[in-house]
Amino acid sequence: MQNHTKQLLARLDSLEKGDGLGRAKSVGRALFILGLLLAIFIGFAIAYGLHPGFIAVAGAAVGWIIAERNALRSRISQWPIMRNYIDWQRVRQDLNRDI
Repeated sequence: MQNHTKQLLARLDSLEKGDGLGRAKSVGRALFILGLLLAIFIGFAIAYGLHPGFIAVAGAAVGWIIAERNALRSRISQWPIMRNYIDWQRVRQDLNRDI
């Protein structure tokens, strides 16, 4: 089995019976806090007239963080529906086959 296939199956298995969902939620919280801190930095950078390059880089980082957090939140909210369509017996069988 290809390595990226095995990684995906292991990630699905972790979401189903491991701590993957809790870890995803904590990463979402961390991204929110990081984005908030960067947004505050941008506010201070504008107020104190720092170099526009700092503001541009921080603004791009905030945009990326917001996009990642929104994608993560949407995957978390869709997980209860998606888990019903996965053949769990086949996932575990494929994971155990390559051990």
